[in-house]
Amino acid sequence: MHDLTGILTPCFEQLYKIEDVRRVDEIPDIRTDYYAEQWKVITEIDVNDQVKEIELYLGFLKSFPYTLPDIYFPNKAFGYLPHVESVGGKLCLMPDGASYPIDNPYEVIRYCLKQSKKLIEQGVKNENVDDFKAEINSYWRRMYDGEPETSDYWLIYENFPVETCVLKTLLYSQNVLGKKKPKTITRAFLLPKDYEESNIERYLKYHHKAMETEALFVKSVIVPDKASYSLTLQKLLECTSSAEDRRAIKSFINAAYGGIIVFQLSETTMGGIYIDKVNTKKKGFRTDKLTACDFLLRFEKKNLLLERQYGSLYSSHRIAMRTAGTEMPKQSFVITGLGSVGSNLTYFLSGWNNASFTLIDAETLQPENIGRHLLGFHYIYQNKVDAVADYLYSIRPERGVNTYNDTFQNIVINNSEVINTQTALFLCTGDAMTEKFIIDTLRNGHIKIPTFILWLEPFGIAGHLVYINPEQIPESFNLYNNEERMLYKHNLLEPTEYIAHADRFTKRDAGCNGEYSLYSGNDVTLLLSALYPHINQLIQQPQQSKCYRWVGNIHIAIEKNIKLTVDPTLINLGEVQELNL
Repeated sequence: MHDLTGILTPCFEQLYKIEDVRRVDEIPDIRTDYYAEQWKVITEIDVNDQVKEIELYLGFLKSFPYTLPDIYFPNKAFGYLPHVESVGGKLCLMPDGASYPIDNPYEVIRYCLKQSKKLIEQGVKNENVDDFKAEINSYWRRMYDGEPETSDYWLIYENFPVETCVLKTLLYSQNVLGKKKPKTITRAFLLPKDYEESNIERYLKYHHKAMETEALFVKSVIVPDKASYSLTLQKLLECTSSAEDRRAIKSFINAAYGGIIVFQLSETTMGGIYIDKVNTKKKGFRTDKLTACDFLLRFEKKNLLLERQYGSLYSSHRIAMRTAGTEMPKQSFVITGLGSVGSNLTYFLSGWNNASFTLIDAETLQPENIGRHLLGFHYIYQNKVDAVADYLYSIRPERGVNTYNDTFQNIVINNSEVINTQTALFLCTGDAMTEKFIIDTLRNGHIKIPTFILWLEPFGIAGHLVYINPEQIPESFNLYNNEERMLYKHNLLEPTEYIAHADRFTKRDAGCNGEYSLYSGNDVTLLLSALYPHINQLIQQPQQSKCYRWVGNIHIAIEKNIKLTVDPTLINLGEVQELNL
């Protein structure tokens, strides 16, 4: 058991010899039950060759020394300092994820005290004032001077405008997850006023109670060099360098009796203010004589601290750069058959940061499907194409997704360009006749894009990927060793097993279409995890047509005395074998 008292007691005794340190019951403005032990240290810093006495508070969690002590400097006599939180005064000593030796806990405490004094001295002397600008995203969201709490639920789409303009603003409610009682917050999404309705806008309006309003983006706002960042209307105007923009702000506020003003904060973030509707009636003045700005600049509201806003740039380019560091080549994938394999394959393919999807399936998601499907309870009795599309939109609502609640054969016969304008086709129906249809249409040139056919054998004993490059199809190839029953030639189960013991491998629910194969969701994950590296490579660098066989639960075959086409002692679970088409 971790003995915190046994660790801290000798540390306290050592520190007591060189510093004025005492144990305390609480740290100002901090929850009394948060820390296992709390100390107060009265120490000194050097300010312009003068010694200044300061008080620091140390809070130790039970996990010390694996977590550093939190150190607080609650004194506001020196104003707001970099790396010192505006409320409570907690110091930021190390970046998140930093590592340090723990073999000497006393030296850990000494280091934290030394670093705290250094940061405070630098702040008081204005030596690190540039850190405010460098880390503006952090400092802008803090509270100053008793102002309203900053709202940081904003997003601005694609790019910041290049000039002052009015933006369309969608205010929408979102449930806060993890709360015992239902709670909602209001988020805001900003996009150009003349922007055609986009996938992301349709998604927000469909899933949320959304209200459309406007915000004024101001190009010439210059954020102050240091905290505090609390704003009155007068201070905002003083931060706006363009006289034309100052007039635009006043005009916008007067027209709406308040409103939302936003501006660029950093390369990828925005700041702003929200002004609640102003009542312009005042005793002693004629109706409509005073404007909203009059009240905010001349009368009692002139010192009103406005609610500040904070948000981030939301764009496909930014997400790509923030992850892979580049936008991947554009891809457009057709997935037909959104059952266990096809739906989960969608998850893998959605990792492409520049991909669109065409989904084809005529079925609905049934309760019994969710044991190995990508989706679950929330989507029961929904069309599979609509459910998977909603899943894709929920991750990246700006992406393109086309859905066809129909059979693949109908789509190809009626409009083959739906398929042939895409990058690659994935067939995951597990249906032999659809596979034969695809092979025939590839042969006769009606399908012209690389095609991947995936399925699992019963019990997850093996899984298969057939890759057909339409520009490199052997003159005569055959996937079957039994044309009558259309048994795949590279099956791991012996053909005789399928013919004589089909009832061992499939079960049937009530109804004429209720037959299904036995394998688990885990088998699907293992199959796709093993085959996806090959799929990924073939998407980027098409090769000659070929087949892959994934070796799965061969132990089940041995336990059930199921005959295989390969000696089970010669193959291993998880192995992927490349075979001829």
